[in-house]
Amino acid sequence: MDKTKRDNASDSMLAELIPPRVLPRVLTRFDLVTIYFALIFGSYGAAQMAGQGWAGISMMTLAAVTFLIPCILASYELGTLFPGEGGIYIWAHKTFGPIHGFIGGWLSWVPIFLLLPLGATTIVAHLQMALGVEWPLWAQVVVQLLIIWTITTISMFRLTFSQGYVRILFFVSLATAVVVFALGWTRSSPANPISREIASLDLRKYGALYSAAILWLLGVEVPFNMGAEVKDVKRSAGAMMLWGSLALMAGYYMGIFGILYTTPIDKIDVTTGVARAAATVAPALGSIIAIAICFAVSSQDVAYMNAYSRLLFVSGIERRLPAIMGQVNEKTRVPFPALLVQGLGCSLVILIFSTQTQLAVAFNIYIAALVTVWCASLFYLYAGIIKARSAYADLYHQRGQKMWKIPGGKIAVWIVALWGTVFNAAAIYYVFAIPLTTDISPRSWRLWLIGICLIVFVTGIWIFVRSQKVVAALDAEEELKKYAKFEPTS
Repeated sequence: MDKTKRDNASDSMLAELIPPRVLPRVLTRFDLVTIYFALIFGSYGAAQMAGQGWAGISMMTLAAVTFLIPCILASYELGTLFPGEGGIYIWAHKTFGPIHGFIGGWLSWVPIFLLLPLGATTIVAHLQMALGVEWPLWAQVVVQLLIIWTITTISMFRLTFSQGYVRILFFVSLATAVVVFALGWTRSSPANPISREIASLDLRKYGALYSAAILWLLGVEVPFNMGAEVKDVKRSAGAMMLWGSLALMAGYYMGIFGILYTTPIDKIDVTTGVARAAATVAPALGSIIAIAICFAVSSQDVAYMNAYSRLLFVSGIERRLPAIMGQVNEKTRVPFPALLVQGLGCSLVILIFSTQTQLAVAFNIYIAALVTVWCASLFYLYAGIIKARSAYADLYHQRGQKMWKIPGGKIAVWIVALWGTVFNAAAIYYVFAIPLTTDISPRSWRLWLIGICLIVFVTGIWIFVRSQKVVAALDAEEELKKYAKFEPTS
């Protein structure tokens, strides 16, 4: 391959050629369903939505209709058109060029540094509840770090092992929502009778809750980061989108309903709400549910660790990041340097958080920044389906029955793209407009958000510019030879 042609988005990328040679194609349809559910569903998400009363149901529904559905449609088309490792990294590169590919992947990857610490914090909160203790801050930090490195270690085994853990815990995670829902029905009278807010669509009043609902629905496109490891992308992704989304929404609805039926609204804990709802019926049951949620969240973190490490992996292959990021262990066939970097980065974030005097404020600011940065990456998704239809007409024809297209032709594609873009922008707007906490002024809130987002964007651009000389000198044929030692994967 002539290396001078590598900047042409129509050429095959190393990120498309190398992963199929070194990564095992082992993920089944059910695997993708469980990965999808684990990445997106969190009992603490249901607790936060329930904390605002019955409007949590209406805002979750509105977010599903306006945000989840267009994201599903666009991801399914691009994920089957470009079924390689890296997801949005490849999609943006192929449709808009190298810098957009890297920035799209970068913005999609950065949230890992809050998602894993969030999971570790959630596990610690549930452990304390189950044991009836409250550890000092230093002990909480130590346990969080142990959790991060346990998750990292599990992810370093073969994918079939770590994914087996996610597969088993799928049932445990969904069961926690089922149990609290069933407990709600045992109440002779609900703690919070159903109100008309269950049908409210008033974004002026519930805009912040709408953005929160979007936070708990983010991640539709992330399983495609592991595209080269999926046995049948079209069929597996189709099952993932259908059954994963049904399980996801059922989990949230059951969790919100159960919490509101069992727990007075002023006593809802926005982290441990599901377990505490069970404890209102029987304290021992609350402890059991809390422990179950600990395991469920740990499987979520394993799914995060695996899926996000693939973005670092393909960036290393493409030399946008150091070459070591593109290495895999010859025995386990997982990108262990990328996993190590994520473990180290998340540990550092936990240590930084532990030094904050206003921890709640800092945490909410970073949550809001996560929503903003992640949603910013999704603009590539909606622009990409429009660009792909015009730029890759031949590829659409070549892939034929191996891919899925949004039905209805170009008009339908434009509707989905505009629909997704408008509400994606709305989610970002409400994050800036309404602080997630009253402990900071709106002006300071926006300044912090702008500052954090600028740092993320500028860092991504700086890394890309710095990598240009390395990429320009890259010889694709020589790079492919470096992976010749790997036996072909099945």
